[in-house]
Amino acid sequence: MANNIRFTIDQLEVLQAIDRTGSFAGASRELHRVPSAISYVVRTLEDGLNLQLFDRRKHRAELTPAGRRILEQGAALLDQARSMDALAVQIETGWEPELHIVVDGIIPMHPIIGALKVFREEQIPTRIRLDVEYQEGVPDRWESDEADLMICLDFEDKSGTLERTLLPELQLLRVVSPDHPLADIEDVSESVLQTFMKVVVRDSSPRYARNPKLPFGSSQHLTYLSDFHSKRLALLQGAGFGWMPRHLIEDDLKSGRLVNLHTQEVDEWTYKPELVYLQAKPLGLAGQRFVDVLFSSFKKTDV
Repeated sequence: MANNIRFTIDQLEVLQAIDRTGSFAGASRELHRVPSAISYVVRTLEDGLNLQLFDRRKHRAELTPAGRRILEQGAALLDQARSMDALAVQIETGWEPELHIVVDGIIPMHPIIGALKVFREEQIPTRIRLDVEYQEGVPDRWESDEADLMICLDFEDKSGTLERTLLPELQLLRVVSPDHPLADIEDVSESVLQTFMKVVVRDSSPRYARNPKLPFGSSQHLTYLSDFHSKRLALLQGAGFGWMPRHLIEDDLKSGRLVNLHTQEVDEWTYKPELVYLQAKPLGLAGQRFVDVLFSSFKKTDV
């Protein structure tokens, strides 16, 4: 069984006031309490801790070594308590304790991280939880965790209960390393394409943990990776071919480290990402601020 805490925040505040003003009388004036009340608080604190906190032989209220140690530790607790009190006041005025966002890992992260930076700069008290999933793992996590916001691709709303806002279009390209055999072939047929390794990011939904979902235009040879950054490295090293969002490989295309595939099928695809939340769960101040900053960031960022 845990020991009972033998002091209160109020007692620590009185102790700190006495040390700061140099006397019991000074603390009395600063805290707007009668001197007897200050003396009573100190006495109960000393009795509770079974320690003598002040050297009463001195004219000035001087802490004993034990009292100094208690004050030093207490100062940190008081800072935390005041921070918590300020947080409670801010939350009371409308800031949510937490804003939970689930985002598809294919989405450009710079605008999202930019929004998080604004939260820090504006000292918004809401704690941000950002989960990155892929494909059907995004709505699965959003629904199972009852998250506030979802940034996703091609989510079908059968219920009609969602607020949906379009984000800038997202372009995907089918690419390969210039050293890969496919790079030298024009109008690659689907049958030839299927003989080479295709690198894909696996759907993060728990439904596909044991049996991965087959990608569109599947190859006979598949390598599943957990994220697009790993996929990019695999493509750069010629491990296979695959689809990549343009914003992650723009520099690679300009430098020639990756090249576009030229097949008999579609080699470019455009998605329309959306920001989604429940109509029955309207956003609070933090959610609204995040959305405003996010859209402003997207306008400044080339997707």
